[in-house]
Order: sequence, then C-alpha cells, then structure tokens
Amino acid sequence: EIEPALRAFAAGRFEAEARMALVAWATDAEGNERRRWFALNDVVLHKGGFARVLRLRVSADGDTIATYAADGIVVSTPTGSTAYSLSAGGPVVAPTVESIVLTPVSPHTLAIRPLVLPPTAVIDLEAIDGPEELLVTVDGQVGTTFASGETLTVRRSPHAVKIVRFPDTTFFARLRTKL
Repeated sequence: EIEPALRAFAAGRFEAEARMALVAWATDAEGNERRRWFALNDVVLHKGGFARVLRLRVSADGDTIATYAADGIVVSTPTGSTAYSLSAGGPVVAPTVESIVLTPVSPHTLAIRPLVLPPTAVIDLEAIDGPEELLVTVDGQVGTTFASGETLTVRRSPHAVKIVRFPDTTFFARLRTKL
C-alpha cells in the first residue's frame, strides 16, 4: 500500500491524528530515578523467562487498585490496546478515546479483569514477590531489568504522537483486516 499512500501524502490527502503516548520511569528503593522511557503502545512489567507467578501491587493516583497475581501487567494507550494488551485479554479502545488500559498477563484468579482508567491517572507498579529480577518492556523492546523494592511509574506523556491517516481508511476497517 506504500505507493498509493505516498501519492495521497504528496497530494495532501491525509489527516494527522494526535495519539496519546505514555512516559514511564523506574525508581530504585532509595527513590532515585534509574531510567525513563516514552511509549506509543505499552509498558509491560513481567517475569521474563521465569516460570513463577508475580505478585504486583498496582495503584492509581496513590490509591491501591489491587494486588495482582499474574505473569505481568500491560499498561497501554488506546493505540496499544490492539497489541499485547489485546492478546492478553484486554479491551479494544478506539485510538481517539484517551485512556490508560491495565491488563494483567495470565492472571491467576478469575476476579482480576482489565481496567480502563482516565488519561490523567498516574500508575505505580511494585513487585511484592517473585523472581529476583523482572523486566520492563517498552513498545516490545526490553527497557531494563527491575528489582524488588523498585517502583515503575507510568503516566500520560505531555507529548502526543502524530499518526498519518488517509481518508479512505478507518480504524474499524483496519481492525477488521488485522483481526
């Protein structure tokens, strides 16, 4: 589809759609920021290759949501809702509906469900127990290791990402093709 897309782009037949993004950072046990990332799709805290369940405390704006027993948790944007979050059982969110989606990966209870939060929420994730070393993955790329006692904070980025969309394509048409 690249040739017709380039022709349409050159002719100015496109729309630039602003998409919400996330900013995330890992803080060590002493409260020092270790690393910071920008994500269009998702930030995932997971166990990597260990065959052991994690217990993760998740809070929004300082209020504890739950302690999840799972293989990990996906924090995604609406754009990322059709990526890893969807394969983990999360909802599809239209890309222009600004929100943050929390999706547990292989939760070990039937009571834990994905959660859609407002775009203003500040999410904190802490490992209560599990393997000594976890992984933070950002947009499908390994970001860093994550140790017990650290906090992963995820919030809406102040910077949106502009995505080019052509008039003859819609989100739902592309979703039907993709799925």
